[in-house]
Amino acid sequence: MDADRRRGFADVDDALFDTTQIPLTSRDIRTVGELLHDIDHTARHLLMDVAGDDAGRLLHGWPDLITAAASLWSSLPGQGFGAGAHTRDEPITRLVSVADAIGRSLRNTSWPPASRPDRRMTQMTRTLGHADDLVHRYGADIPLQRTESYRDLEAARARIMHALYVTAHAVGVSLHQHGHSRYQAALGSNRPIELSQRHAPYAVPPTTEWIRRMAVSEAAAGRYLDGRFTQALRGEASRPIEDDTRISRALAGWDIQAHRTLASDAWPTNMVLITRTQGLIAGAAMVLVDAAHHAGHLEPTDRLSPAIAETGRAWSNLASRWGDLTAPDARLDPDLMRTAAEVRAAFRELTHASTTMASLDVIATRPGLERGTRATLHALESGSELAYVIGEKAHTPGLTGPARALSIRAHNDVESTLANPHPNGDVVWISPAEILARKIVLAPRPVVESLLIASALTVESCNRACTASLCHAVTTELGSPTGDDRRLALSEQRSEVVPGTSLARNHPIPR
Repeated sequence: MDADRRRGFADVDDALFDTTQIPLTSRDIRTVGELLHDIDHTARHLLMDVAGDDAGRLLHGWPDLITAAASLWSSLPGQGFGAGAHTRDEPITRLVSVADAIGRSLRNTSWPPASRPDRRMTQMTRTLGHADDLVHRYGADIPLQRTESYRDLEAARARIMHALYVTAHAVGVSLHQHGHSRYQAALGSNRPIELSQRHAPYAVPPTTEWIRRMAVSEAAAGRYLDGRFTQALRGEASRPIEDDTRISRALAGWDIQAHRTLASDAWPTNMVLITRTQGLIAGAAMVLVDAAHHAGHLEPTDRLSPAIAETGRAWSNLASRWGDLTAPDARLDPDLMRTAAEVRAAFRELTHASTTMASLDVIATRPGLERGTRATLHALESGSELAYVIGEKAHTPGLTGPARALSIRAHNDVESTLANPHPNGDVVWISPAEILARKIVLAPRPVVESLLIASALTVESCNRACTASLCHAVTTELGSPTGDDRRLALSEQRSEVVPGTSLARNHPIPR
């Protein structure tokens, strides 16, 4: 009996020693091109998420970002190579000059007050520094005499400048929103603010000079990109896929790191990144499943894709709600950011062309589709357990967040009947004084109620996607009946766990 039990455990533990499943948890394996894609990705998210309260921290992060970008720019091989090299380098020189002036002014001004740089700016600066290190180490090996090498270098410069252009615009938008808030707050006072007649209407003191300097930076980057960006990106080199296990290793590393972060004290500040990445995995799963159907690796089904789409929407909704609970100056876990970036890079290598999403015909012919689809479906199955853990975190007492965001969310949830109204009718959940002072306050009852509901819906949708994945008919290329039975048994074990229990006690987190 004991021998049979030991053999049973050995069968289950075989996967632990599969070399294709061992995650790289200690180093970043992304290329310079993938790092530049990540910087562009972060800049675009910054532009979508920026708010007026971010203006001061964004300004504090701008000089360091430009310094890192200029260092990478000067490290790229081929400086002074080709016609128009001097003209090509003028914009980055101009950006450095303006950023230096901003840095000096920040040390001698009352607004914005001294603070840490915005975490997204810090992330972009760190990524640029990593790319700079790679170029310093391997740049001498690039054959500059080849036309494709020169075009790839020009594409890299265009990527850098585009990220700076989008970021400068985001800082300008934040400054305008800050000016608009100051104008609205002064309307009911004895000292109304006069709108600007020379600049944009809400370029009001003390933001006027900052808006002017960021507009100069944006214009300098825009002049470089005008008529050049799309043409330069056509010359971007893409290496062939040589490692068909990258997605599985990236997802295994992400699952480990996500659980480590959730077990730490810093989990509230990292919840948005965790939930957004889970939503990205669901979105990538839809693309890979469609491509696998197209290639004949999966049998057509009407159940799997809708379940995955519902899961992606649930994760995105949950990410939005945790975003309201995140302090503006929160610091993200660097290891979590790295593993999330590796997941994005691994999926992009398979699903994208140089500038856009690749067609299903192209994805279907790429090596790694079978392994990538299987690993992504496995990630959907394990995502149900992660949803349970995040659901437990929603029950944590004393959740806090920025007063303005929580006030808006509370009133919206009551009006949309997602949360129960106050017994006394319409009430002010957070005082105007706390909103004006930009305080971090306790989450009001409607916010907590709707967060719990959103967490439960995410768990439910993840379980449905897991069931659809396990029950889906898979061809011999993607999995064996034995593997399906094993995954079904693991799913049944997960379904016995109910929200409110401590998953960390039952599932030790690797260290």
